[in-house]
Amino acid sequence: MFYTGQTVMIDHGLGLQSVYAHLSAVEVKLGQTVTKGQTIGKVGKSGRVTGPHLHFGVSLLSTKLDPLAVITPAP
Repeated sequence: MFYTGQTVMIDHGLGLQSVYAHLSAVEVKLGQTVTKGQTIGKVGKSGRVTGPHLHFGVSLLSTKLDPLAVITPAP
């Protein structure tokens, strides 16, 4: 991933993958299993950006999806 700075990619299985980019800190290690609600990183401004933010993306079988169509809102 070019220009994304510190990035975490999570393989959810069955071809579903999420990406979290431009982080200021990464709290997980390669190959580590993560759980719902676990901190995986901190919002930052790494990579090619103009200010702090989180780039969040979702793909299924390498096809980018609209993240809002995939995530479930918290109650």
